[in-house]
Amino acid sequence: MSMKLSRLSLVLALGATIAAASIAAVPASTPVLGASSALARVGGRPPPFTLPAATGGPSRDEFRMADHLGQHPVVILFWATWCVPCQQELPFYQSLYERYRDRGLRIVGISMDDARTVMRAGPAARRLGVTFDVVTDLDTRITTQINPRRSAPFSIWVDRDGRIVWEREGFAPAEQQAISEGVARLVGQ
Repeated sequence: MSMKLSRLSLVLALGATIAAASIAAVPASTPVLGASSALARVGGRPPPFTLPAATGGPSRDEFRMADHLGQHPVVILFWATWCVPCQQELPFYQSLYERYRDRGLRIVGISMDDARTVMRAGPAARRLGVTFDVVTDLDTRITTQINPRRSAPFSIWVDRDGRIVWEREGFAPAEQQAISEGVARLVGQ
C-alpha cells in the first residue's frame, strides 16, 4: 500500500510541477485559465488555414486564418454535432462574440463531423443561434495539426500578435465566468 501511495504522490507532484512550468512559461499578461494540454503548443502560432463554410451555416464562403493572424484576437473552437458539451459551449461563445466583435474578436467553430454527419453542422449551428464562422474540416488536416487527439470541445485562443495564448479540452458551465474574464483580457478590455 505504501509503495502505491509513494508512486501516486510522485505522479501528482510531477504533474503539478509540469502544470506550474507550463503556466509560468506564458507571459503574465496572457489570459491563461489553467494548465494547458500542450496540443496546439501555447506560445506558438496556428497554421494559416483556409476551411470551407459549413453548408447551411452562418458563414458565407470560407474562413481564412491568415486574414486574422496578427490583426485580431481569434478563438478557435473544435466541436461536433454529436458532442453534448459543444451544444452548451457554442451559445456561450456566441454571447462573447456579440459582446466583443466590435473590438475585433473573431471566432471560428471547426466542425469535426465526418462525411456521414457533416451536413448537420451548419443547421445545428444556426439552431444554436451562432453567427460567427462555422467551417468543416472533412479531410481532418487542420484538426490533425492542432487538435490531434480530436478532442471536442477543444478551444484555442490566439492573441492579436498571432500567438496561441490558451488552449483547453472540454467545457463546463462552471467555467463561464473565468472564460468571460479571459476573453475580455484577450480583446484588451
